[in-house]
Amino acid sequence: MDERNSNGQGVTKLTIWNRTFICVFIAQAFLALSQGSVNILIARYATEALGVSEVAMGNLVGLYYGVALAMRPITGPLQTKLNKRNLLIAVYFTGGIVNLGYALFNTAAAFTTFRIIQGIQYAFMGSLTMTIAADSLPKERLASGIAMYGLGGTVMHAIAPNIGIWIRDLGPGLKPGLEGVTYGYQLAFFFAACILAFAVVPLLLLPYKKEKKDEGETTGAWYKNIISLHAIPITLVVLLVNMSTSGYRNYLDAFAHQVGIPNIGLFSTVSAIVMLCTRPMSGYILDRYSMKIILPAGMAMIGLALVVISYSRTLPIVLIGAVFSALGSGFVQPGLNALCIQTETPHRRAVASNTLFGGTDLGLYIGPIVGSAVVAQSNYSMAMLSGLLPLALALVCFFAIMPGYARRQKEINHHDP
Repeated sequence: MDERNSNGQGVTKLTIWNRTFICVFIAQAFLALSQGSVNILIARYATEALGVSEVAMGNLVGLYYGVALAMRPITGPLQTKLNKRNLLIAVYFTGGIVNLGYALFNTAAAFTTFRIIQGIQYAFMGSLTMTIAADSLPKERLASGIAMYGLGGTVMHAIAPNIGIWIRDLGPGLKPGLEGVTYGYQLAFFFAACILAFAVVPLLLLPYKKEKKDEGETTGAWYKNIISLHAIPITLVVLLVNMSTSGYRNYLDAFAHQVGIPNIGLFSTVSAIVMLCTRPMSGYILDRYSMKIILPAGMAMIGLALVVISYSRTLPIVLIGAVFSALGSGFVQPGLNALCIQTETPHRRAVASNTLFGGTDLGLYIGPIVGSAVVAQSNYSMAMLSGLLPLALALVCFFAIMPGYARRQKEINHHDP
């Protein structure tokens, strides 16, 4: 599925920008806009509109990641057997229905039900899109392609919270009292549903077809497609990194409200600008320099962001934290994704991707639960600062697994030179 451009002089240039990649890139960006516009609101929505406790709030925030993790034994095998294009269209459509349900039914029971459905949907979504994107890339451009694939989604995730907060804050101006507060959240959920409807359009144009496997290659029995043993070490690092960053992902709005920082949506704006400027460069760097240097440096920047954000009491200091966060995530996330995909042969990339997102699910599920316990005992600032511990463990694990990763690369190169 590689596409190559010639300059007319017999020289062939590898390119990541083929039709499949472009369609997935656009769909992923729409998905991130939809998710990011409401994810930041869930913590306050649960306490303000649904009236649940702080501990229950933490469980609701992380619930759909936990459901997604529980679904991985099913989604992994299905992705290797079913048509990925049609499956992905169905998954995006379900996401729109879920957000519509959030908007129409304002009770804790209804929210929990739709949160579970969203978890099932989420179990398919990330690994499917990454697998299709990876399969469309030239082998030599895999790391930079994965970095670029995530750029649209990363930037939208940075912009979307600003949009979601703005829409949510329209509610009290349109209706008085608690009714206005609830109405603002409903508007945000309607917006997220509409965006996912738009996201289906590029998927309908997706030309992806299941590739024929080489003779002797098979995905094997269904249970062999649940998890990739080779991807587990990298997945552990992914899990710990996501635990560490779940604090400011989920609690930033509530934190700013607690300490009195206005216009917290600018955090997303600054993050987006930094990512737009640096993400293409990060892909170039990831392709050409050692991950042993780049990823630890990225983790260090994430750690610095955690410290700066958690101790911030004014908007300018929070925005400095946004810069460090965007820089660190710009290297760590695509770098770990690429490493994980490269632990398996091409016909088992869906299994590696499913394993990777299982680690992401678990990290994003455990993170809010631990964070909510810290909030109950202390405050949102300490909940974010506590992310330093899993981040430090991630760094230790990364250095411990790299020798094994290098051996695995030699095996794959020998298998598929």
